[in-house]
Amino acid sequence: MWDWDEVDPRSLLGRLCSVPDPRRRQARVYAVPGLIAMLVLAAAAGESSLRGMWLWGVERWETIGDRLGFWDVRRPPALGTVWKVMGKIDLEKLDTVFAEWSCQELDAEDRVVTIDGKTLRGSRREGETALQVVTAAGQDLKRVVAQSQVQKGAWVAAALEVLSGLPLEGKVVTMDAGLLQRSVAQTVVKKGGRISGW
Repeated sequence: MWDWDEVDPRSLLGRLCSVPDPRRRQARVYAVPGLIAMLVLAAAAGESSLRGMWLWGVERWETIGDRLGFWDVRRPPALGTVWKVMGKIDLEKLDTVFAEWSCQELDAEDRVVTIDGKTLRGSRREGETALQVVTAAGQDLKRVVAQSQVQKGAWVAAALEVLSGLPLEGKVVTMDAGLLQRSVAQTVVKKGGRISGW
């Protein structure tokens, strides 16, 4: 049987072991860390829908199944299984896991971090405002390492939330002029970083 205790706890798969499984013990044929890791691999390969990610995993099951801890399961999970599990996952915990893992990579490799506010195109629904987020991207890694949703137009508060979880010691931080407020600058400096141009 797969021993999850042997997975490197600093790896993404190892960190996903801390995400609680929402199912009854009898229904746990496919372990949550492996299912999420399959979806992450598919997303990294360019899939953007849950169905597309699932199909990507199904097509590569013989290659990825063993590596994701499913060595004793011959067939990939059904789409309904993946859908039900992901629908019940603790998203705050999952977000924390990704942030911790990304920050570990950021700490090791990136010298420059960009903080940016965006309104996501196509996210507006009838009667609702469009989704707004503040993201932190590592310039050397060329990927988003943290993000926070903007609540009621509070862009600076979202930026402070993003910065609070980042290791900034020795990093150069760049950002939109609209986010460059005293509290944001003080947070960067307090955490050992410096703002580009300062």
